Amino acid sequence: MITSTQAQQYLDQALGVSVPGFIVEAAVAKVATAEVKMIEAGYSDYDRVMVQCLAVTIIAAAGAPRRLASQSAPSGAGRSFKNFDNDLTALRRSLAALDTAGTVADLVGPDPAAAAFMFVVNG
Repeated sequence: MITSTQAQQYLDQALGVSVPGFIVEAAVAKVATAEVKMIEAGYSDYDRVMVQCLAVTIIAAAGAPRRLASQSAPSGAGRSFKNFDNDLTALRRSLAALDTAGTVADLVGPDPAAAAFMFVVNG
């Protein structure tokens, strides 16, 4: 199972997402419950790491964290951030492609952006 340090590194370096450590730890603990299912599904060590990274990211980012857009320094310090747009939907698609056995589907839940709307119109 990935560690919360590895998950935080993935969030920070690969996605530029700022999430508090306690949220990352909780997400890692939640995803750890599915590791046995991943092993039973025959996932390689590499596939398990990828599934775990994506699942932790989706769970930890559920509160719409901010994403680092730019950063400068040598004392003109400055950072700018942007919010996730449809990035979580793209991560969910990537996760679904990797997690063909659906080992973490219950943990990450359905994509709220893909929710269907039903309207009743009285004529």
